[in-house]
Amino acid sequence: MTLSRLLSKPKASDYQQVDTFWFLDEGYEADSENEEDNLIIGQHIILDTETVSLNYHCLECDDMRTFNSDKEQGLRGVVVNQQTISIDCILRCQCGTVVHSWFLVEAESDFRNQSPRVRILHFREKLSENVKLQSEKYGEYTILLEKAKMAHKEGLGSGAVIYLRIIFESITKKIAVEKGIQLTKENGDRRSFKQTLVEVNEKHSIIPRAFSKNGYELFSKLSEIIHRDDKEEEALEYFGALETLVTGIIDNVKQTEELKSAFEKINDLQI
Repeated sequence: MTLSRLLSKPKASDYQQVDTFWFLDEGYEADSENEEDNLIIGQHIILDTETVSLNYHCLECDDMRTFNSDKEQGLRGVVVNQQTISIDCILRCQCGTVVHSWFLVEAESDFRNQSPRVRILHFREKLSENVKLQSEKYGEYTILLEKAKMAHKEGLGSGAVIYLRIIFESITKKIAVEKGIQLTKENGDRRSFKQTLVEVNEKHSIIPRAFSKNGYELFSKLSEIIHRDDKEEEALEYFGALETLVTGIIDNVKQTEELKSAFEKINDLQI
């Protein structure tokens, strides 16, 4: 895997092996006792000639697009120390819209080694007014999903998952109110979310069929990650899967409502 391809993937806490991207003078071997040998702090270097590719919602194109770095210029970085490289990267949509991104890449030992193991230590991006992280297709939940994605990109796993849980709770309670399902018990105490979810799903089927039997387990997993400090790395690792499940719920609800609306229109036809 090239360094560019690693930068195109979601940030992960573990080190991953990449192709050699530091080409040394013949016969040179990195020596931990002579760390400054052939290493100039602040030196600009070309890392590889592949492209970094990240997806954004381009308002100019009105669609999710892949933004790519310039392959002709190659991927360039600045040496911070023997383990760390700072990489500035301009990503461009085919329409010309750009995103400025910055990566701080850390090697497990010395990034000059053969096929080093590295990870993204920090990632920042500057979005223009014509770029969004998330498509607008999720309506009122778009902003929450965008905040979740932003938190994840910042390395805040639990923070990202909190937004996903808020969406899950919000959808469930909204459908409950629409279907006349009580959110409280007769004594005024709040019903358990599990009870509400089961009843809502029976009347509206908000949980996609693929994991309908495990709907509450999803909520429990979201809650467990939020409330346990030792789950931060797990939150970052499984964010993509949890996001897919939550957006699946949004899509399922939206599809059900669209089908219902279409059915009502058909019934209104005068034949």
